[in-house]
Amino acid sequence: MSPMTFRRTLRWTHIAASAVVGTYLYSPFSDDPVFAAITLYAVFPLMGLSGLAMWQQNRLLQWFR
Repeated sequence: MSPMTFRRTLRWTHIAASAVVGTYLYSPFSDDPVFAAITLYAVFPLMGLSGLAMWQQNRLLQWFR
């Protein structure tokens, strides 16, 4: 995977996860326990990991090689 494709994938993953977290914060869907659990235990960590991966992209790509 090229560095540009890797970064683009990470960026769109981060944007999509942020949209879900924003939906959780600003919509009435936060009252749904299933949506809350998915957001808190799957989407929020995914957003953090994608941000961390974008920050340390060079080290990750070197590690994968």
